Amino acid sequence: METALFDVQSGFGGANRGETQTVTVETCLAYLDRLSIQGALVRTEPDGAEVDVILANEALFGACAGRHPRLVPCPIALPATGGDVPSEVEQIDGFIRQGAGAVLIRPGQDDWPLVPFVCDRLLAAVAARGLPLYCLERYVSLQQVAELAGRYPQLPLIVANVAYRSQRALLPLLEGYPNVYLALGNNFTVHRGIEQMVERLGPRQLLFGTGFPAAEPMMAVTQLMFAEIAPHAKTQIGSGNFARLQEGICRGD
Repeated sequence: METALFDVQSGFGGANRGETQTVTVETCLAYLDRLSIQGALVRTEPDGAEVDVILANEALFGACAGRHPRLVPCPIALPATGGDVPSEVEQIDGFIRQGAGAVLIRPGQDDWPLVPFVCDRLLAAVAARGLPLYCLERYVSLQQVAELAGRYPQLPLIVANVAYRSQRALLPLLEGYPNVYLALGNNFTVHRGIEQMVERLGPRQLLFGTGFPAAEPMMAVTQLMFAEIAPHAKTQIGSGNFARLQEGICRGD
């Protein structure tokens, strides 16, 4: 039976500093078609030059509109402590109403520290709705992920873009915190890493991802499809685990 795939580590529309060209939503949809991937959780990517969070989110939601469930937006959230954005509850409510499947935080990029007195209201609002919190390792370290997972045990945290040499830290992180999930896309290229994860933890906390557009997505497809694990485990990782996380979101409809 063919394994259904849903990419949780993908994006379009952004640029790095000094770049003028962006990856379009059409390019994103084309790679999904080329590799028979059902859909993707998408962010503004790359986001190295993205400083206007409000405009970035508006562009992301606009590009995804009408393409559900193929493209599920993952917007950027901000603490409302500066008074320049809607309250944390209003932000999360608005994101969910527009179909968000997770929410991204970028503490350093957006000039706020990941400390309780700044971000607790935001994290509480996300946790209350069961919306997965998306943590790119370049913005949120594995140590910080563990601290958040311990403070908010009901909050699903997706760790992505993890360095390929992080297996020594990833295994105990996932083992100790069942609310932490790992996206297997770029840069997770550990030799037999999927097999080791499944043998030790089972497949429940693993999510298929590619790392598009930074990485050629076929690598991630090959890594999962040729992993020496049971077919039911591939099904869970390929799309089942993310579908379960989406079912846990309190959408209020």
